[in-house]
Amino acid sequence: MRTIPAAARGAPGARAGKLSAAERSALNQALAKALAFRDAGKMEEAQEWAAELPRLLRGHDLLT
Repeated sequence: MRTIPAAARGAPGARAGKLSAAERSALNQALAKALAFRDAGKMEEAQEWAAELPRLLRGHDLLT
């Protein structure tokens, strides 16, 4: 199950600019988990974590 810290969820109105340590950690965690689950052959979990990446990036105007 995915659990992303509240500070890193990219809530509406999130500020653009420098990411906090918690926000960077959430991005790193989502990528690491997507890759780890893929390597373990757990594609459903890998896809859930991979889907989290664009949402987190869009919350900081890094994806359109």
